[in-house]
Amino acid sequence: MVVLAALNVLFLFSACFAAESESQEGSCPTQTANNNVNNITVAAPAGPKGDAGPPGPRGDRGEKGATGRPGKLGPRGPEGQKGGKGDSGQTVTQGAEGSGGGAVYIRWGRTACNESTDTVTVYSGLAGGALWSEKGGGSDYQCLPADPEWGRFTDGVEGLKAYMHGAEYQLNTDAPYDEATVDDREVPCAACYCLSRRAQLMIPARKTCPEGWTREYGGYLMTGYHDQAGRNEFVCVDGEPEVLSGGEGNDNGALFYPVEARCGSLPCPPYVEGRELTCVVCTI
Repeated sequence: MVVLAALNVLFLFSACFAAESESQEGSCPTQTANNNVNNITVAAPAGPKGDAGPPGPRGDRGEKGATGRPGKLGPRGPEGQKGGKGDSGQTVTQGAEGSGGGAVYIRWGRTACNESTDTVTVYSGLAGGALWSEKGGGSDYQCLPADPEWGRFTDGVEGLKAYMHGAEYQLNTDAPYDEATVDDREVPCAACYCLSRRAQLMIPARKTCPEGWTREYGGYLMTGYHDQAGRNEFVCVDGEPEVLSGGEGNDNGALFYPVEARCGSLPCPPYVEGRELTCVVCTI
């Protein structure tokens, strides 16, 4: 049956084609796409795709979406051109040069400072310290002012206290000072201030200062006796010492002894066994 139906369709198309060739109108149906032959629908092939139509109207704006994650950092851009030179700043007046705070030192053995070195005397006084035979107390000498001021006090030696004594020169030879002139006499002192300089240095075993430094004074190194109970600092006592009037008695107290070099761990030469050591105070 299927074969016979297909042959009928082919016969019909062949007859219509022959009729059209002989210009016989109306002999074949005009629509062949949906002709039913024995209940079989024959579909014609699809035609070519038409042209695109005009764009439709714009739709409504949708809701804002969620924020996405940050993207990767992009490559560094090229360096920009250097800007032009800015305007000059305002000119100001230079301030005065600072003094650096000044230098302060004690001149032992004198009642005033050497004013020829642009130094002023802050105050004059007398040397003091712990008693030579005490095991405790202070270990350094003090330049005590001649006019003390008092706060809260109780008169009388009592309680657990340290003691401050006056100081005396102690000599038994004429080196480095004249024994008859200074032995057992009280030691003066002066506090000195150099505004134009900022530092001071005491150099033992020297009489001159380094280059660029100012020599304030020179003399001899002194401290406590080596075999006494207490210990004292080394100080530079002026080479031309003065004494305080009214202090002729041998009251001891804190004592100033010359210092000698001892060979062994101290190299000799350049040091010499038993020779009194000099000293110098310098500022810069």
